[in-house]
Amino acid sequence: MPARRSDREERRQQWANVRAILRPHRGRIALLAAASFLTGVAEAALLVVITRVGLAIADGDDEFGVLAGRSMSIGLAIAFAGALVVVRFGLAMLAMRAAVSLGTRVELAARREVADAYLHASWATQQAEASGRLQELVMSFAGSRAGVANAFGTMLNAGLSLTALVLGSVLINPVATVVVLAALAILGSILAPVRRRIRSRGRELTVAQMDFATSVGELGTLGMEMQAFGVREQFSRRVDGLIVTYANRVARARIAQGALTPMYTALAFAAIVGGLALASAFEAGELGGVAAVMLVMLRSLSYGQAVQSASGSLAGLAPFLEMVDDTIREYREHPAELGSVAIAGVGAIAADDVSFSYTDERPVLHGVSFRIEPGEVIGVVGPSGGGKSTLVQLLLGLRNPTSGRVVVADGVDLRDVDRRSWTDLTAFVAQDAKLVSGTIAQNIAFFREGIEPARIESAAREANIIADVLALPDGFATDVGERGDRLSGGQRQRISIARALAGDPELLIMDEPTSALDVRSEQLIRETVAALKGRVTVVIIAHRLSTLDTCDRIMVIEDGHLRAMAPAAELSRDNEFFRHSLELSGMRP
Repeated sequence: MPARRSDREERRQQWANVRAILRPHRGRIALLAAASFLTGVAEAALLVVITRVGLAIADGDDEFGVLAGRSMSIGLAIAFAGALVVVRFGLAMLAMRAAVSLGTRVELAARREVADAYLHASWATQQAEASGRLQELVMSFAGSRAGVANAFGTMLNAGLSLTALVLGSVLINPVATVVVLAALAILGSILAPVRRRIRSRGRELTVAQMDFATSVGELGTLGMEMQAFGVREQFSRRVDGLIVTYANRVARARIAQGALTPMYTALAFAAIVGGLALASAFEAGELGGVAAVMLVMLRSLSYGQAVQSASGSLAGLAPFLEMVDDTIREYREHPAELGSVAIAGVGAIAADDVSFSYTDERPVLHGVSFRIEPGEVIGVVGPSGGGKSTLVQLLLGLRNPTSGRVVVADGVDLRDVDRRSWTDLTAFVAQDAKLVSGTIAQNIAFFREGIEPARIESAAREANIIADVLALPDGFATDVGERGDRLSGGQRQRISIARALAGDPELLIMDEPTSALDVRSEQLIRETVAALKGRVTVVIIAHRLSTLDTCDRIMVIEDGHLRAMAPAAELSRDNEFFRHSLELSGMRP
């Protein structure tokens, strides 16, 4: 009994999820329902007319009874049957278009909803997700809702057509119809365990798909390492193993779902044969009526199969729906903080006893305090894992301190600052310059409206990329290729700097901008930073100490603590880490 209650609860939740998805599309559903039912009515009438015409021709009659004592000539009946064919075709096309429209709109709404939820979630939430998560959400997860809409459309279409056929059969011969329907009701209860198995396999498939996508995606980012270390065959075996494991799980789920149709067909045929035997034994009506009922019932099999198949699809997709809903709920519960205080300028930036932890067991920064004056160029150095990148995220307002506060504009807590006004005043250059497919101009503008071509060109000049751009055949209209693969690493990095400068920021944060560049590219970036000195506040995280020769002061962060913040000359005397780093770099203090 408890298992049955659990099954009922699952079905109730499943239909609640389906209703929530389809509720905004009631108009299309009503059109689909009407067209489907009328299609069934036209088909039932057509089957009755065809049956009776065939029997009349066999008996050599010129006229025959249609229903309720009404007669019709064979010629008129044939013409009527032709008209019914045309009408049924038109209604079926209308139902098809309504079903396609329903599925398309549900898929569109799902992709918009999941993309909007992800893109408006906090940076902390987004960063915790696996690589390629947005693509997976928009394609696979949102597609599950479209699958639900398509399955529901199929079920509604087939179910109402089946209902119309059954009603027509009742009008022809109630006794034979009731016998067959009773057998079909028993059939439905027999198939209940199969549906439970489908839901169970569906849950397994949901987990398997996530594991498969994550594992393959992770390996896909290591192509260069695979080639360099000569482990292609090992990669191939690992991916092949993942493919086989996933294929086996998919096969089990599909077998469970696919078993529903042949089982239904076999049992339904048995029910019709049994009904025919009972109708014959009890002489339930005249031959034409019984023949028409059997023909209608046989035609109903295809609709019954469609209903069962769609029901199996819904059961299989139920776990995906729950996962999509849980994912969207998680994003909605952790939105990016927008703030409310608009500021006109960055002003001085101060950290007041700032600490930060990703988890209670993972403290990163401890009691950090400093002050950066407008126009200063500040370098940040320290060992890997010391908290430098976390500090960048705090200064950009992407994360909030666990304790303490970051203050800007001479006194405003950064977490209270209106997000739009802050992003208008700041810019960021990542270590790995990421470009999007499009032109150089589009990458510098980077989706920001109002950045004129003249400003794009001047930003390129400030970033020391202008000569490279003008040397290209199409100049700023040059297509950078997928992820900028038609440009060198140094060119991508300087375009990334031009992107940052195009918005005229007052604060520019650069996270190891020269770590993977050649000497010429590094020198050009250093010249860019030197030109910004005094008019833009610049914070540079760097491992290459040569990048920091234009800095006014340098922070040394070790183990999450700010060990020192002073000019390079002072640090070379008083700070052991900085002095040792200079020696390792071949730059004697």
